[in-house]
Amino acid sequence: MLVAFGVGALAAEQALLPGTPPRAWVPSGLAGAAPSPGGYAPDGTAGRFAALPLRAVRLLDSAFRDNQRRNTAYLLFLDPERLLRSFRLNYGVAAAARPCGGWERPGSQVRGHTTGHLLSGLALTYANTGDDAALARLGSLVGELAALQARARQAGFHPGYLSAFPEAYFDRLEQGRRVWSPYYIIHKFLAGLIDSYQLAGDAQALDVAVRLGDWVEWRTSRLPYAQMQMVLRTEFGGMPEALANLYAITGAERYLAAAQRFYHARVLDPLADGIDALAGLQANVTVPKIIGCLRMWEETGSGRYRDIAQSFWDIVTGHHVYVIGGAGNYEHFHAPGAVASQLSNFTCENCVSYNMLKLTRLLYFHQPARADLLDYYERTLFNQMLGEQDPSSPHGFNCYYTGLSAGAFKRQPLNYFPAGNPDAYSTDYDDFTCDTATGMETQAKFADTIYARDDSGLRVNLFIPSQVACPETGLMLRQVTAFPDDPVTRLSVVSGAAVMTLRVRVPSWAAGPPGVRLNGAAIPGSPGSSRGLSGLSAPAGPWIAPWIALRRLWRAGDVLEVRLPMRLAFEPAPDRPSVQAVTYGPVVLSGVSRTDPGPVTPALETASVRRTGARPMTFEAAAGGRPARLIPVSRAAHEYYTVYWQAV
Repeated sequence: MLVAFGVGALAAEQALLPGTPPRAWVPSGLAGAAPSPGGYAPDGTAGRFAALPLRAVRLLDSAFRDNQRRNTAYLLFLDPERLLRSFRLNYGVAAAARPCGGWERPGSQVRGHTTGHLLSGLALTYANTGDDAALARLGSLVGELAALQARARQAGFHPGYLSAFPEAYFDRLEQGRRVWSPYYIIHKFLAGLIDSYQLAGDAQALDVAVRLGDWVEWRTSRLPYAQMQMVLRTEFGGMPEALANLYAITGAERYLAAAQRFYHARVLDPLADGIDALAGLQANVTVPKIIGCLRMWEETGSGRYRDIAQSFWDIVTGHHVYVIGGAGNYEHFHAPGAVASQLSNFTCENCVSYNMLKLTRLLYFHQPARADLLDYYERTLFNQMLGEQDPSSPHGFNCYYTGLSAGAFKRQPLNYFPAGNPDAYSTDYDDFTCDTATGMETQAKFADTIYARDDSGLRVNLFIPSQVACPETGLMLRQVTAFPDDPVTRLSVVSGAAVMTLRVRVPSWAAGPPGVRLNGAAIPGSPGSSRGLSGLSAPAGPWIAPWIALRRLWRAGDVLEVRLPMRLAFEPAPDRPSVQAVTYGPVVLSGVSRTDPGPVTPALETASVRRTGARPMTFEAAAGGRPARLIPVSRAAHEYYTVYWQAV
């Protein structure tokens, strides 16, 4: 039995008998075809038009580009032979390379997951930067995986099976025996292969994905509903999303039918009714299920899927996030509003925010007028994701948690590696985790949401130095900004001429009306002008609008300058309002110290907080009777930092 949402894919489901392996299937006309430029499946149906291709946006010098460069260096440093060692041994092929550590160690039940993320990271890097070395490394990895998949029957597996661990793990899963997340790993391979095909044009990757997707369809079609629900108690990552994406690429409805089998009723049914039953659920196990629901809504039209996705986002961002946008303590959701009572150095697993940003991006494509979606995206990106990477590491190591206790410290996850170096975010090979892996993608795709398209032109969502080629108009625009240190962004037309509406987001944190100048002259309605707000979108509040919107003939040399005033603010914890975090615009400030300040939440004299440095942004205050130095939390590295204070 499948969840009955009235989807046409159910009627087309293959009738395979238990024990019957899937037939090999190659989509007619697709196996050797080039990927569609505007059809990147993970962007969803709305994103086919709203999202800009990664190749159209180039990062300019900034912390984001620095992170991207370090990440690329790590992706190209990793030895494929070491990552493929467990795969080779699983298929009876000799492997001389040294084993990896952490969750990739030989005995780990989730070994192999990093390779899937590596495929995605390389594909994203190539799509955004055109790095030929990334493309070559990607093609080599896909070829090796294809050769191993072809040995599946010889190794005693069903055709199409691809993994670094035996297929018997799935027998254990279906029998209700304990095993660690085998479908989670299959999702990583499917996602990486889809990215390899659509972002880098590797046709062989689609063939491997199709064969693996057919294996999943066969494996799950054998199970009655109750048994499948038992299977879903074990983490399965974004399987429904990957299968929906495979359906979008191939048009084969059996993938949509297989995706529906991953509807986890115990978790999703309450959300469909708007009920917050998240307490106790593991956060990163849950968020990918919601991304899958959104993609299934797009592909099936079922409003139930849509309601689940929207309800979840509203509940989490309204009642379960910390000031930096992250969620979860010790990887789990807790009671609604529990913030001050859930401060530790194990808050805000970075994988959770990686997935929350994916979900937010997909929702935004459908609701571009909702300012809260981009406000959340910006808050999480600038404060957590940008700061998850070690700026002193040439390989851009990523930490597992962004802790928010008093005297938090970015480091290896000590609950998994208690003997690890406390001053290291990660290492090259010894402590692979899921956050090592998602970091490979996060730091490769910063360019993907800076801009978006609509029917009339271009939207500037985020203030990140970058250059964008507008596909429909031929305009090339450059955004130059020192944001958030300087709250001004300048958008100049580098080349081309076209009539277009250029929209620039006005965030909810803006402390006053935006200052807008076009070619040096103030736009009516901006500070310093006494005339009306002609030429700007209708305001949503008393003095600001969600978007500055200018429609005109744009020509090379035009410059639009937007100034967004910032102010200090104090955000109270819902469960203890006297415990507060300090923000400046979208930036969350942290008090930093070279020595451990201890576990007690320090008292902060809120009236004493003042800015002392412009670029880089620094503040000072009196905390516990002593001077404290405050900087953006994303820039705290290899030092103790405190985000939440006892306000006095």
